[in-house]
Amino acid sequence: GVSQFLRRVYALSEDMKSMSSGFSEADKKTRAAELSSAIQKLARAADSPVGSQNGKEFLAFAKKIDSTIDEFLSLLQDVPDEL
Repeated sequence: GVSQFLRRVYALSEDMKSMSSGFSEADKKTRAAELSSAIQKLARAADSPVGSQNGKEFLAFAKKIDSTIDEFLSLLQDVPDEL
């Protein structure tokens, strides 16, 4: 169920760390580490509303998780926006 999903999200943070180790730009590497840590914290925090069946609170965490992953994925793109 949802708890299993959150475990996978938590595990994703380790993949994010591995991927970011290949970044050559220090600022991207630092931001990726921050986002990876944020994913771990959000996944742990989102488990509480799942246990209490608080869908509204869980969805708030899910949106934060989604935007954090989106930001991380944007770090992987190295094509300029103007193209």
